[in-house]
Amino acid sequence: MKLTINEQTKEFEVRRQAQTLTLLAEDDVTKLRIIEQNGAWLVVERPLPDGTIRRYAIAAHMNGDERQVWVNGRLFTYRRQRVRSGSSAAAAAGSLAATIPAVVSEVLVQVGDSVSAGDKLILLESMKMVIPIKAPYDGTVTAVRCAAGDSVQAGIPLIELDSDH
Repeated sequence: MKLTINEQTKEFEVRRQAQTLTLLAEDDVTKLRIIEQNGAWLVVERPLPDGTIRRYAIAAHMNGDERQVWVNGRLFTYRRQRVRSGSSAAAAAGSLAATIPAVVSEVLVQVGDSVSAGDKLILLESMKMVIPIKAPYDGTVTAVRCAAGDSVQAGIPLIELDSDH
């Protein structure tokens, strides 16, 4: 993924294994230790070169290609640049999923509905926040894989859309 902050663009990959988040960049590898997780929020620690440890409270939300990340109360918004290859990418092309564990509070569409880019399709609730899943493009709903009251995990497809191009 590419992230631009303060007019500097950096490409990196985020991997999670157990209680460790690893940020892999072209010129840097940063390991963060997860010390607490509560719904959408993570508290992580990062060792600094001088031996001190810095704590960060982090949450993230995804809406199509738009990403929002909160770090210690500061909001960063960016757009994901899509890089797709292989069959799993093709299968996921029309899937919309939660980015964090949540509860489905309302499903606003049904199979066969036509939607426009930006339309709210599903409302999720996590940490007393309502998180809308919006249509990233004009299309037709081809599958709804959740119902109100369902607990959902990040990355699991909730809805499928076919593009109207």
